[in-house]
Amino acid sequence: MNLRHLTIFKTVCEEGSITGAAKVLSMTQPAISHAINELEESVGSPLFDRVSRRVVINENGKFYLSKVIPLLELYQDLENYSGILHLQAPLRIGSCVTLATYLLPKVVSRFALTNPDTQLNVTINNSQEITNKLLKNELDIGLIEGVIPEEQLEKIPFSSYPIAVICAPGHPFAERLAQPVALDRLIEEPLLLREQGCTLRDTFDCALALNNLSAQPLWSSTNSDVILQAVKENIGIGIVPRIFADESLKKGEIVEIEVKNLDISCMNHVVFHKDKFQTESFQAFINLVLFD
Repeated sequence: MNLRHLTIFKTVCEEGSITGAAKVLSMTQPAISHAINELEESVGSPLFDRVSRRVVINENGKFYLSKVIPLLELYQDLENYSGILHLQAPLRIGSCVTLATYLLPKVVSRFALTNPDTQLNVTINNSQEITNKLLKNELDIGLIEGVIPEEQLEKIPFSSYPIAVICAPGHPFAERLAQPVALDRLIEEPLLLREQGCTLRDTFDCALALNNLSAQPLWSSTNSDVILQAVKENIGIGIVPRIFADESLKKGEIVEIEVKNLDISCMNHVVFHKDKFQTESFQAFINLVLFD
């Protein structure tokens, strides 16, 4: 039994005769009869009664037809989608928090205008979690900061941003901005940092390690805006992407501190698995990030 047998069976039922089915399917009557006999042998039961050289569907055949029709309709749907299936499948995007805040909404909005038939499913998490999901094929494309060591992943750099060390105007460090703060002195202050696994935090911790130092933060947050607000209240020293701090710096709500031996920035990458099949929508999304 195969799809050909089921199609012939359905057509015989619709036409009510071997002759009619042969005309519709452009086949000979013996070929139609042979296919029906093979199907009945496979099913293990006659599907038609032979009455006066005519075939009349019996109760077994009616029951079998009720199963065959939705199966053939489903197959037809699959055939109809075969040419545009890549346009219908959702594109799974992952992004670290920083890029999701200032870049991703604009890219998603423009993608929707040019690719209205493709749904975007978006996941926001730290860079390590996004990387893990790419490796497990749970995401198609990732927008990630910092170094990505995994060899299985393709990484395309597209921008970077500096990291700012900030404090409140009333903090003692703000009163002596002309004097850069020593790194070992900085870590004595209450520090407001991003969570471990976040690229910004990992970059800062790496810079400390190069100087044989480490930090025990007062706050650990998944949100740079939370750190920014806490700094404004003079709760501690914050380390955030400068893009988050620019507006508050201009307003004088916070102050940027110069720290000796700490000049760090994060490179941003579009990341995907090297073995990933790249659909048109996949390429369109990446082009929006890289060139728009």
